[in-house]
This record gives sequence, C-alpha cells and structure tokens, in this order.
Amino acid sequence: MPTLERSNPLPLYYQLKEVLKQQIRAGHLAPHTAIPSEPELVAQYHVSRATVRQALTELVHEGLLYRQHGRGTFVCEPRVQQNISELTSFSNDLSRRGKRSSGLLIVSELVRGSQTVRDQLRLMDEEQVVRLERLRTADDAPIAYEVDYLPYPRSAGVYQRAKEVADGSLYALMGTEGMHPYIAEQSFRGDVATEREAELLRVSVNTPGLRLACTSFDETGAPIEYTEAFYPGSLYEFQVTLRVGR
Repeated sequence: MPTLERSNPLPLYYQLKEVLKQQIRAGHLAPHTAIPSEPELVAQYHVSRATVRQALTELVHEGLLYRQHGRGTFVCEPRVQQNISELTSFSNDLSRRGKRSSGLLIVSELVRGSQTVRDQLRLMDEEQVVRLERLRTADDAPIAYEVDYLPYPRSAGVYQRAKEVADGSLYALMGTEGMHPYIAEQSFRGDVATEREAELLRVSVNTPGLRLACTSFDETGAPIEYTEAFYPGSLYEFQVTLRVGR
C-alpha cells in the first residue's frame, strides 16, 4: 500500500491526492465505485480529516471523483480526450478511443441564423442556414451539446438526410454531398452549462466546461459549417500539441 512521506516537502493532502489519482488511472478504483470513506482514509494514511477532505475536494474539481449526498464519493468515468492538432470528426475521434459514438438529433430546421452565424458563413441577405441541434454521446453517455449551421441551399442534401447525423458523422454526410471540410478555425472559452444544456447532459446547472466555436472551410476557402458546442469539463478533455516557432 502506498504511504505518505512526512519528510516530503509536498503537502500531505497533495500526496494523498496523487496516490488516489494513480489508483484511479491504474484501474484499481473502477468508474462509479465508491472510494473508502473519510474515516477509513484517515486511518489508512494516518492524516487528519481536513487533509482527506482537501484531497477529495480537489479530485472532485479535477473531474476524477463525484459526490452523491448521503451515499459517498465515487470514481468518475474517464474523460473522453480529443487532440485538436488535426481535423477529425467527433465520431472518428471516439472510435479511435474504443468508444461508440451515437447521439440524438433534437432539431433540424431552416432558419435565418444569428448575425454571428451569418458572418461566419458569409451569407447573402436572402440565404438561410440548416440548423442541427444535437446531443453527442459516447457509449450512450451524453458528453457534448452541439448546434451546427450549414449554408443553404448548398447543404440541401444534408438537410434532407439530417436524421442520419443522429448516430453518424456530420462530416461524413457532408462529404457525400460534396462538402469536404479541409481546414477549421476553432476558439474556446471557459463557461458554465445553461439549464437546457445541464438537463440534456445530465449535469448540474452551472457545471464548468468549455464552449467551442468552430468554422470549417473547404479547399477553396469557402465556409461550409459553423458549430457552437458545450463540453462539461468533467466529461471531456482537449489535448493540444504545440511546436516551438523558429
């Protein structure tokens, strides 16, 4: 059993947090299983209750543990990770990680679109957009709320076949209609879940996460898709590969 080192300059709560984190990542503490209670951890590691509480609180904030009132503290499902140094579909990204992508198409409609949407897609005054509101899932667990906009009438074929994106890839469907994403511009900002997002994603209102805005372009440089999405921090993780500029 791992022990905490009193001679180590690192605080005891931090050492305990790292021990529990290693046990979670090694699979010794499986998802949705209860971890030892606070008194058990106090006795096991010979630390104060305050030390245990601080370690557990930080693991909850990091998305590795979750609490259920009156029941205890449990291990979270591992975050789904996405490397954003390459342009891939959500479905393909999950498949690479051995997870089954599915989802729910909530709304498919033709709308004028907000000014932001119209600017991103460079629309003329008379042009409309296809709006697809979707809940994205991994192994049937909701992990992202997404709204996609495509320029119409170029995306008329996608609109007619919109039901196919419930469990499939929008990029794949766009490709069959001659709309091939080639490059994308993405921006992220920290935010919290709205009431609607929280309900669909089965998280608490104001759960922190990342809000994404992404515009995809074809090889000619024409914008063919604009997406707004919310990813709860406890369910999804983005990885970025950076290289030093010369």
